[in-house]
Amino acid sequence: MLFAAATAHAAGPPERSRPVKELIREAEAAVARLDIARARELWVEVYEIERSNVAMCTMGQLDARMGRWAEAMVELSQCVDQMPAPRTKQERSLYERRHADLARARTRVGEMVLVPAPGVVGMLVNGRGVKHGSSRVYVPPGQHEVTAVGEDGQVARTSVKVEAGESKPVPLTLDKPTLAPEDRAQAPPGPRAPGPAAPKGPPQGAARPGPDLRIVTTGAMGSVGFLVTGVMCLQSAQGYALEAKAAWARAGEGGPVRSMPPLGYNEMVDTAATGKLMSFLGTGSLIVGAAAGAATLVYVWWPNDTEIRLAAHGAEVRVRW
Repeated sequence: MLFAAATAHAAGPPERSRPVKELIREAEAAVARLDIARARELWVEVYEIERSNVAMCTMGQLDARMGRWAEAMVELSQCVDQMPAPRTKQERSLYERRHADLARARTRVGEMVLVPAPGVVGMLVNGRGVKHGSSRVYVPPGQHEVTAVGEDGQVARTSVKVEAGESKPVPLTLDKPTLAPEDRAQAPPGPRAPGPAAPKGPPQGAARPGPDLRIVTTGAMGSVGFLVTGVMCLQSAQGYALEAKAAWARAGEGGPVRSMPPLGYNEMVDTAATGKLMSFLGTGSLIVGAAAGAATLVYVWWPNDTEIRLAAHGAEVRVRW
């Protein structure tokens, strides 16, 4: 059994507390039903309570069973480092099995040996911080990003590819060398080269006035209003056209003057004329609304510090974004 050997190795430590015993019993039941992830969660709780090497070794074995080789490598390394020298045949067998587990995990991961330069105060591998003082990081085979952070805020990144079973040193250097705080205080100021002439106009990066909100609001509301009015007029025009067509159909093939009374004929003519007027108004409203919307967008996106100058060959436009 996975935990029988661990228990044998733990011979000698003080009696476990009742909560720890219950957690171990539940973890063994999880392993029996092949719920390895749940079993590892329970052993993590055990380790948080008693911080025993038995719990660390067991977590390493469970991570290896789930294929989490980078985590298993870290846990099994700590497990083997803290195992005492074997005194009995049973302890020697357990000792050899743990070393075999560690050797198997080592063939499944790559090892990066981080070598930070002076001034590096933080390191990250794939966006995850490396524990201070740690130099060996185990990762799955493949491409990985290593980031170094300097004491003055400098950031340097490098991409490293490692193979399974490979150990690769990764030197971490910053773009600019940094001095210790006491060295920077004692360093004499060097001569300063004359800087470039200040450019005319507003300083670079200075905030420029944005578009007038009232103009933008008025333009947007006007555009929407004209567009809605245009749509409503076109719908109304369509209704008048259908009404005039129905009146013409009721008049018969003889024509409106011969088969319809004068009053009916006048209503049909008025209906058709009203429909044409509504169609004209609708089309005009759509054009005005679209023009107002386009003008508003141009006002919003057009640079506020655009310069337009007249030249001999025409107009010269200068835009600073």
